[in-house]
Amino acid sequence: MRWLLGAAGLALLGYGVYGWLDAPTHELAGRLVFAAVALVAHDFVVVPLVLATAALVTRFVPEIARGPVRAGLAVAAALTVVALPFVIGAGRIADNPSAFPQHYGRGLAVLLAATALVTAAWIAARLLRARRRR
Repeated sequence: MRWLLGAAGLALLGYGVYGWLDAPTHELAGRLVFAAVALVAHDFVVVPLVLATAALVTRFVPEIARGPVRAGLAVAAALTVVALPFVIGAGRIADNPSAFPQHYGRGLAVLLAATALVTAAWIAARLLRARRRR
C-alpha cells in the first residue's frame, strides 16, 4: 500500500510539474510569486498557529479528550479555510447574483456546530469507556 500511495503521489507531482512547465511563459512569474507567498505563509503563519494551538490543547485539555479535540480542531480549520472565501464573498460580481446563491456563513456555522457535537460525543464515549474499565 505504501508503494502504491508513493507512486500515486509521484504521478500527481509529475502532473503538477508538467502543468507548470506547459503554462504560458507570461504566467510563470505569477506562479513563482504565488508559490513563494504560499511557502512563507505556511512557514510563518500556519505552522506557528498549529504549534500554539497544540500547546494550548496539551496544557488545558484533559488527556482523555486531547485526541478528539485535536481532530475536531483540524476538521474545523479545514472547513473554515475552504468556506471562508465564500463566506466573505471573494470574487462576487454585482451583476451576477447567482454566482453565490447560498448563505455560506450559516452553512459554515452549521458544519462547525456539527463538528463540535461529534467531538463532544466522541469525548463522552471515551469517558464512558474509561469508567466501565474501572
